[in-house]
Amino acid sequence: MQAPTRIPGSLVGFALILLIGAQQGCGPQAEDHAEGEGEMAEGQMEAEHAEGEGEGEVHWGYEGETGPDGWGGLDPSFAVCDTGLEQSPIDLAGAISADADDGGLDIQWQATEWEVVDNGHTIQINVAEGSSVVLEGRQFSLVQFHFHLPSEHTVDGAASPMEVHFVHAAEEGDLAVIGVFMEAGDEDPAIQGLWEAIPGPEEAPAAVGALDPGALLPEGRGYFRYQGSLTTPPCSEVVSWVVMTESISVSQAQVDAFAALYPMNARPVQPLNEREIRLH
Repeated sequence: MQAPTRIPGSLVGFALILLIGAQQGCGPQAEDHAEGEGEMAEGQMEAEHAEGEGEGEVHWGYEGETGPDGWGGLDPSFAVCDTGLEQSPIDLAGAISADADDGGLDIQWQATEWEVVDNGHTIQINVAEGSSVVLEGRQFSLVQFHFHLPSEHTVDGAASPMEVHFVHAAEEGDLAVIGVFMEAGDEDPAIQGLWEAIPGPEEAPAAVGALDPGALLPEGRGYFRYQGSLTTPPCSEVVSWVVMTESISVSQAQVDAFAALYPMNARPVQPLNEREIRLH
């Protein structure tokens, strides 16, 4: 696996802002709770994109002319969606065993207050400060997590009913995202609590009491590791991806409840090109 590409700070800041609420598009804006990383990225974004103030949002979606096949042409800042060589998601096939001394993954999440937002493209949970991961020796702070139906990543061509993405930001601005597959089976109490807190169309984001995001992790800690991108515009290639090999269980009713809001919000798999997938 190649080392993460060094990205100019202004581009990294832009990627972070758009990912924290990146899936906003046509929907309401979500509040950024990662104050340190968010303020840094916001300043970088303002400096780079001041000329675009007042021009409005670029509307994108998952079907038709504004769907994934057309993202790269919707706005110049989305061009890498078409031209990038390290795009996500991918099919997780052909993984090689990872080196034992690469630093690994240390998940340091804790119970914290959450805010549930329907941002127009997914259900997003904004997380208060305090949780982080250390990936290959670097620390990333948990900012938010959100859901896709069906799963964006596949394994040997097979998709899962859903996938949750836990988005973390480093001080430098680049991202680490942990993906967890969600299979239909037993009901998940944590998911049920989140679904019940989803605000209605005219309602403000719903605050949720202290909950442990670790409740949404599988028991096993095996994972795939590769270098990739945001799976939504602008598709910036600033993401260190971790996808857990084991899944969590949710009920079919819970899958159906999400599908009633978002019947399909997954980008198709992208070419692997020259990247390696490591299996830990």
